[in-house]
Amino acid sequence: MKVLIHQGFHKTGTTTLQKTLEKNLDVLKEQVNILLPHDLQEVSLAARRYAVAPKERTLQNFGLRLRQAIAPFACERDKPLLISNEELSGLIPGRKGVWSYAQTHVLSRALLDEVLRLTGEKDRIIFLFTTRNADEWIRSTYWQNLRSNRICEDLDQYGQRLQHGADLEAVVQRVSDCVSPRAEVEAVNVSAQGARDMPLLTALSKLNVRSYHLRSIDERNVQPEGSADYFLELNRSDMSDADVAVAKHAYLDASKG
Repeated sequence: MKVLIHQGFHKTGTTTLQKTLEKNLDVLKEQVNILLPHDLQEVSLAARRYAVAPKERTLQNFGLRLRQAIAPFACERDKPLLISNEELSGLIPGRKGVWSYAQTHVLSRALLDEVLRLTGEKDRIIFLFTTRNADEWIRSTYWQNLRSNRICEDLDQYGQRLQHGADLEAVVQRVSDCVSPRAEVEAVNVSAQGARDMPLLTALSKLNVRSYHLRSIDERNVQPEGSADYFLELNRSDMSDADVAVAKHAYLDASKG
């Protein structure tokens, strides 16, 4: 069985890729088995917990949850498996004292161990990472955390701390050092012009899955113009947390219209 694991990173077009897969499941289901974030909620939780507090017990729980999630595919060895979930790389930097992907390579090794337990040592396993230029990634990650949490620092202040984790290529290299030669590792930088669809096309190509006539979707999780300034103003206000959350949701809903 050939397996491709799209493990990360956050804020690199992962939602668009996953929603496109979801929209085309009827076309793809005969060619490939697919696991997306909603199929892996317990695995994601264990990965985030390990990123916050990297304990062996938590890592073992991560492996167990993954084993349970992929076990149903043991009898479908004639069909490749595509796993896409950025939470498998750990917690998004900028939350709960986590400022980098320092534990991603450890999670990758645990992922590989469990996948090879399912497939066998001779099967082809591929890790695919979507990356982004550091300045773009910092801006997008800041906005995501500003949107979800009551952050009161501006971009310059918060970005200085995010800078520590912004070298995504270095994380990919650590993963490669950790899983090679048992698995392949590839990265696609989505900052490149015209790279929006490249991660999905790369993933399907690696699995020899035909991608003709896939239905596209609008780009997801896009930052509305001016939203960062507005959210920062809300976060610094004397409003309650509940009222701030309501105001943010109302702003995002209005921006969609």
